[in-house]
Amino acid sequence: MKTFFGFVFILFFPLLLLGQNYNLNLLGTLDYPNDVSDIWGYTDEFGTEYAIMGEYSGTAVISLADPTNPVELEFINGGNTIWRDMKTWGDYAYVSAEANDGILIINLTDVENGNVTWNFYQPNLNVNGSGGSLGTIHNLYIDEFGYLYVAGSNLNAGGLLIFDVDANPTNPPLVGAGEARYSHDVYVRNNIAYSSNINDGDFSIMDVSDKSDIQVINYQNTTFNYTHNAWLSDDGNYLFTTDELGNANIDSYDVSDPNNIQLLDTWVPEDTEGTGVVPHNVHVKDDFLVISYYTDGLKIVDVSRPDIMVEVGSYDTYQ
Repeated sequence: MKTFFGFVFILFFPLLLLGQNYNLNLLGTLDYPNDVSDIWGYTDEFGTEYAIMGEYSGTAVISLADPTNPVELEFINGGNTIWRDMKTWGDYAYVSAEANDGILIINLTDVENGNVTWNFYQPNLNVNGSGGSLGTIHNLYIDEFGYLYVAGSNLNAGGLLIFDVDANPTNPPLVGAGEARYSHDVYVRNNIAYSSNINDGDFSIMDVSDKSDIQVINYQNTTFNYTHNAWLSDDGNYLFTTDELGNANIDSYDVSDPNNIQLLDTWVPEDTEGTGVVPHNVHVKDDFLVISYYTDGLKIVDVSRPDIMVEVGSYDTYQ
């Protein structure tokens, strides 16, 4: 199975009416009564795509067999929160929430027949000299080796926790922990982790090859000192970041030498520059950034030249 994040459904806050749009077309909508928070995807063995979406009171599994008519297959109730995040590994989806749910683990093995099962994973852990039950989690990420990285939990002062979901997808063992320093979001590839440390206004680059002995390589402050998330280019040489503040930039960094990080460019939407719009998440799709905004909707930015970022698509989901 594979993961995806689609141009159709990357809508991290409530879908309202339409505003200024170009180079993007809306195919379908599915209305929810409450705020929605984040979204990820899953593809079954027959090629049918599904959205896993966080809603204020739980998590929805949505069939995109007909993208013009998305259909909710299952809704899993959880604690009330506007913060949910999800990723997939194999035939399972893993969902975090700031609602004392621990990790929601969704079994998608038979989703093509409309059958979805799940469990809430809340192990008792001892991390860096302190312990307790895993409850609230702000974010999570799963790397290409099947390690799940928890960021912003109630344990380890919000620092990274690492679980092996490849070894055991429904009862994953804890295999490591980062420094006891709050991590708001994390991206990992090739055993290098990029933690967005919003309270400290920087991202940290860590070597996580040895899960029992994580090493910090470097720290880098972002331009608005409120680092919300980061995503790596396909070639691994460039990192793109958001700062979750009004009028904040999208930053482009050369991280090919993590000991000598270079800021290459900054970008803001020209049509709303200076009006207080807030960037939320940035993802990378080939040579493009896919960026969600609180009040600007979806922006697509060409980063084939990471030192010259150029907007090439927009879909306003707010107005």
